[in-house]
Amino acid sequence: MSVPVISEHPHVDIVDYRPDPDLDGDIADVCYAAIHGWPDQGPVTGSLMRSWLRPQGLTATTLALHRDAAGSLVGAAALRWPATPDLATQLWGPFVHPSAQRHGLGRALVGALVRVAENKPGVRITSYGVPEARRAGWRLFERLGWTRSAAASIVEHPLPTPARPTSYPVRTARAGEYLDPALAELVSSARPHLSYAVARDTYARWADDTRYTREGLVLVDGPDHLLGAALVYTLKHLGDPEPTEANVQDVIVRGDLDDATAVAVRASLITAVLAAGAEMGAVVARSTMQDPEVTRALVDAGFRVLDDVRIYCPRT
Repeated sequence: MSVPVISEHPHVDIVDYRPDPDLDGDIADVCYAAIHGWPDQGPVTGSLMRSWLRPQGLTATTLALHRDAAGSLVGAAALRWPATPDLATQLWGPFVHPSAQRHGLGRALVGALVRVAENKPGVRITSYGVPEARRAGWRLFERLGWTRSAAASIVEHPLPTPARPTSYPVRTARAGEYLDPALAELVSSARPHLSYAVARDTYARWADDTRYTREGLVLVDGPDHLLGAALVYTLKHLGDPEPTEANVQDVIVRGDLDDATAVAVRASLITAVLAAGAEMGAVVARSTMQDPEVTRALVDAGFRVLDDVRIYCPRT
């Protein structure tokens, strides 16, 4: 890609996201180029973009795009509107191709989306996670006056791992199994601060991702309800030597278990998702996890911390 000429006030196109193979591929290329060499590097494909940018509710995701004089996409960001009013709107990006960085494009993309959000009273925004190592990324938010609102850790584990026994029997989701109410009850127990609507939609939200397979959803059954569930997605980065990744999306344990039982269930789930990821062809497991208890369990299972992550929200 040639070095683009970017004006002092870059033009940003604001559009509703609609799945399109060409656009999805262009956004994936920009995103991968922007994160390559950083702790959050991983496979990025057009199908992953469709999963990340698909609407969570009835409102289409809002895209902010910048193309250079030749028409090549060099910058992208998005607002993913929540399914329910009690959730925050997610700012994805900005991601700027290295050839177009240090010209104020990231600031222009975020500014354009903030102006869109300002037309929707009561909207709360939270940023995507920026690794500590990518100082230019989180400094952008601080220069815009945003404040740190949460933290996470990026962890990694090579695959396959030696076979390990689990304290609790773990199974994968069965073909045709109706898991919506069981997962909703589990999430309500583990995360009572979430609304019922969010808990209710857990399975639909997981299964709507293009990476979902039932082999990647592992469960620990109890006498009357699920004791825990974990989800791992696998993804291969087409046309690049990037290793096939098993991404641990979530590890959930009932909130009313005693500490020893919760630790054992969590460890059993993590052992199972590592085995599932290897079985599906992944050669590395990664996760960006906000829950400190889960992060500790991942480290206890042999994951190493690659970096901490900063998450921001606009100053109110």
